[in-house]
Amino acid sequence: MSRILLSVIVIYVAVALYSVFDAAVRDKDQIRIMPKAAWIAVIVLVPLVGLLLWFLFGRGTTNSAPTRGVAPDDDPEYLRKISEDLDWERRKKQGRSDSEEPGDPGKPHSEE
Repeated sequence: MSRILLSVIVIYVAVALYSVFDAAVRDKDQIRIMPKAAWIAVIVLVPLVGLLLWFLFGRGTTNSAPTRGVAPDDDPEYLRKISEDLDWERRKKQGRSDSEEPGDPGKPHSEE
């Protein structure tokens, strides 16, 4: 009987610690109903009920799909910069650099 009680206490403490840290590290826009500090106080001061309230009502939804950055070949700004660099290199090789640096919004570039 004492082993079961000890196991229940250890599990409760582990879940309570997880809940406190979960509430502490979440952004405030991911926490519902009460402020972060109030949820931590409820979790610590109201045993078992505080945990249930946190998991049922306190935790807001998180974006389950990780946000992915735009790949370089899909980024229009990156592609424009590469195009300008290639045009500048092409003009430089032809001897028409006109002291224009890549990325300068100077004269419009024409394809030759």
